[in-house]
Order: sequence, then structure tokens, then C-alpha cells
Amino acid sequence: MSASYETLTYEIGGPEDAVCSITLNRPDQRNAINRQMAEELIDAFTSVRDEEAVKVVVLAGAGKSFCVGGDLTVLPTLDHGSAYDWMARTGYECTRAIAENEKIVLAKIHGHCIAGGLELALACDLQYAAETKFGVTEITMGVLPGWGGTARLARDMPISRAKELLLTGRRDYGAAELFELGLLTRVCAEDQLDSTVDTVVAQIAGNSADALRMAKSVANRAAEGLPLEAAYTIERNAIAWLFHSELARNLRALALSAMQAESKAASEER
Repeated sequence: MSASYETLTYEIGGPEDAVCSITLNRPDQRNAINRQMAEELIDAFTSVRDEEAVKVVVLAGAGKSFCVGGDLTVLPTLDHGSAYDWMARTGYECTRAIAENEKIVLAKIHGHCIAGGLELALACDLQYAAETKFGVTEITMGVLPGWGGTARLARDMPISRAKELLLTGRRDYGAAELFELGLLTRVCAEDQLDSTVDTVVAQIAGNSADALRMAKSVANRAAEGLPLEAAYTIERNAIAWLFHSELARNLRALALSAMQAESKAASEER
């Protein structure tokens, strides 16, 4: 199954249609985000939210780069008001559509992941990268990452390290360096990125959609800095809901049946 976009590809597949691949598709511009791509990203992540079979979304970039951020050719066309809207609202709605999506979203990163491109990746649940050049360059233009990146960097890594990325404007951080700084999920050799992501996606997609959704929600809430007892309460409530759900009952019945069959086979062998 696929949907039609001009700046993205959107495909649903895998066992039981459990995986959606959304690929930024402006390779000649290194997948720079223009207004159309921003609108299509919001639409794509809104659409996939309603795909009941989909459990995992893989966000990738076509060509030689993941994404180099906002398309700079947009800026000369903006006045003060529309520039603020672009820098702090439109892009933020993109990352919000990713971060608040109930599906598990994995970023598959290669080539360049700069500025708004890094903000897209940070909005995902998991970030798997081959050797990639990373950077947060907005400060070199007199602004800040406004698509959620400033806040996410400060939340996702030690504050002094986040400040280095934000304040220097460097665009030459390597994947291994950012992994050591605590920002990426995993770094892979370039020729192993696809197979590594495929393996992880299959593992995730093999689990209950309800449990995946609850695990993501509880973990995100806990990471927001709730008091530990409040986080425990949310966790217990989620477990209680899952334990009594029809799917969980079916899974427990299947597990019990398998255990009984294994026990019977072992007895017959003795």
C-alpha cells in the first residue's frame, strides 16, 4: 500500500502490513525541507496514525543524505511574520506530528543530518545512523533550532554537551561522536545500516501494538521529569489495562498452550 506525495514516498508493507516507510524525497536538494515537504510530512504522520495495522514507522532520506534541514531558498520569500511562522511553527508541527505519534518511529540516518534534519531525527523514538555528518547550525544565522531541537537536545543529553552543539554551530560532528555524547540509539557501518534497521523493526513489529503504544507513552511521561511515584502509578495503570485487554488474554492463552505442549513433549521423551 502506498500514498501519493511529491516530496515524500509513503509505503506500507512487511508482515501483516506492520511497517510504514516514509522517505524524504528531494535528493537533489539533499532532502531540504520546503513548505510542501513540511505540509506533506504532517499529512503523512497524521495518516499513518490511523493505520491500524502499522506498528513501526521508518523515516529515511533518499539519495546521499538524510536531511540538511530547512530549505534556505524559502527564507528570502518571507517577511518578519511569515519567517517566524516558518522557523518556529510550521517545522515544529512536523516534529510534533512525529513525536506525538502513537506508532514507534525510527530514524534511519546517513550522509548529512543537519539543523532541521537533526530535529526531525530527535523527534523519533529511535535513531540508527551510519557514518553521518551532524550539526545544529541555526546559531550561525542568528537564530535557534525552533522545531523542538533546542529543548530536545537539552533533555536528551547532558546539558553542557547540548550547549556545545547549540553554541558552536558546528556541522561536522560524526555519528560515533554523537553516540558517545548520548544522542543516538546506535551507530552502524554503512553497509550494515539497512540490515540492522530491518532486524530491529522486525523485532518491534512482532510485539503487541497495544503494549508498544503503552511502553512508548509511559517511557515518555517518565522522561518528562515526573516524580518517581507518579511515574510508577502511570506504569501500573498501563500494566493493568494491558493485562485485562482481550489481546493480552489471547497471547497468554497461546503462551500457556505452547508451554503445555513443550512440557508434554518433554514427558514423552523421558
